[in-house]
Amino acid sequence: MATHIPEALLQDDTGGTLQEQKERNREADQVSGVMLAAAIPLERRYDVRMDYRCRCSYEVVEAIDEELAFIKQGEAFALNRSVGGMLLIMGHALQVTQLIEVHTSHSRWGRAANVYEIRWDRPIEVESLGNLYLVGCRRIFGPCHYLSF
Repeated sequence: MATHIPEALLQDDTGGTLQEQKERNREADQVSGVMLAAAIPLERRYDVRMDYRCRCSYEVVEAIDEELAFIKQGEAFALNRSVGGMLLIMGHALQVTQLIEVHTSHSRWGRAANVYEIRWDRPIEVESLGNLYLVGCRRIFGPCHYLSF
């Protein structure tokens, strides 16, 4: 069982040879195809979704004795997003109602952080990548823009 997203999906979209970029696109297309086969019900969607393929980092947040604690961090791959949410593919499942802080890049040095609530997750198997999870998130705070060096 996969515990992380394969490196090929997480590599920077602008880096690498043309062949490496084509391979990443092929794997992302394969994941998208499996996602469509999973047929996420339309009634779960609040806004129009836009195709959005990008690597992102995350931290899972939980409230412990009225204080926030970061309990897990890693990288995921965003498949699409809307004004109010995002669909991620990850190497492990998360619990519904957990909070996840997702960091995406929006320029060379600029990044944005959003806090999402996990609404649902669904295991999928991708032929060349193994067992992964689709994770549907609803934004509750953000974006907060910052510079990263």
